[in-house]
Amino acid sequence: MESITIHFGSDRNFYSLIEDIEYYNAIGDVLKHISKESIGIDGIEQKEVQPLLVENLIINTDDYGGIKEWAILGISNNVFESPRVAIKKIFMNNPPQKIYEDVKKNYSEDIITEVVENRPNLNYEILKSIAETYSNEIIGQPNVLRKFLPALYSLLNPQRKKPVTLLFLGDSGIGKTETAKFINSKLGGEMLRVQFSMQQTVQAYSYIFGGDHGDDSFARELIRRESNVILLDEFDKVNPSFYNAFYQMFDEGIFVDKNYHVNVEKCIFICTSNFMTPEEAEKCLGTPIYSRFTKVIRFEDISIEDKTKIADKCYKSLLSQLSEEDKELISDNGVLSVYTNAIKSGYYKNMRTLKNDIEDALNIEILKARGII
Repeated sequence: MESITIHFGSDRNFYSLIEDIEYYNAIGDVLKHISKESIGIDGIEQKEVQPLLVENLIINTDDYGGIKEWAILGISNNVFESPRVAIKKIFMNNPPQKIYEDVKKNYSEDIITEVVENRPNLNYEILKSIAETYSNEIIGQPNVLRKFLPALYSLLNPQRKKPVTLLFLGDSGIGKTETAKFINSKLGGEMLRVQFSMQQTVQAYSYIFGGDHGDDSFARELIRRESNVILLDEFDKVNPSFYNAFYQMFDEGIFVDKNYHVNVEKCIFICTSNFMTPEEAEKCLGTPIYSRFTKVIRFEDISIEDKTKIADKCYKSLLSQLSEEDKELISDNGVLSVYTNAIKSGYYKNMRTLKNDIEDALNIEILKARGII
């Protein structure tokens, strides 16, 4: 063995790390060769399986799910040093803790290189950009910025280890998820978004606490994230018994399950809910998890004036995405006035629904103009 590179981070970053490697084998190739039976014919001496020469062994984040338990336990001796393979270099992305510890125990530090992805973190310029542009992007929540900006500022303290954790309260469709997306847009990278309303099945426990090494898990999504902004959508919908899995993560910036230890220092966790008051949130979530939030922020109902601004902005954005031909076909449409009047009559409370309806109405106008309906 010449070298082992252990990468922790996003798949995109790992692919950049190995993009110049031309000749390589996947872990499936190696395991298949190790398991191959020797060929024996009566009267002829049995022919042993020749070692597979592996110039570069590449193991991606999802590849560990295909590794059998016998290989996971003692992978260095059972796989990497098997007499049936001769491996020169190994590149592995986000190995489970058992594999990581086994490799560290069995190989000299001289041949091991650990690469930890440096994701974009907050700085003064980003905070200033957030402050200057938030109200233009997220219309109708002027008080929210003043509440979350001081919490984000604490991440600039070099001594701070734990992440910033924000709990957003309020009705659906008034800017909670959009605020998370906005903050992430300033840091860059794809935001990790976990729908907790989906964690209602029997698999939810293993997803949160870790199950078999091949199962999908929250820890695996965390370790391969591209951004340090993590949105836990509908945080109030998960079984409350699962919240204790997050205590250490919120307190110390470390998430631990059966298979992974994930560093989440300097991260921004945004948890959305439909609770209307802090008191309701604390009662339903429980004080142990509620008290760990850096800031609890209520999103207020949006005024009619701001709703009309949102409708106008949405209409113009959708119109700009149309082809020039489609724009010409519906140049005299009255879609915006219809929805402005609907807003003034008190019809719309959810801005997500408003945006979807405006898009649908524009599409109907185009279909009519083309004689399709």
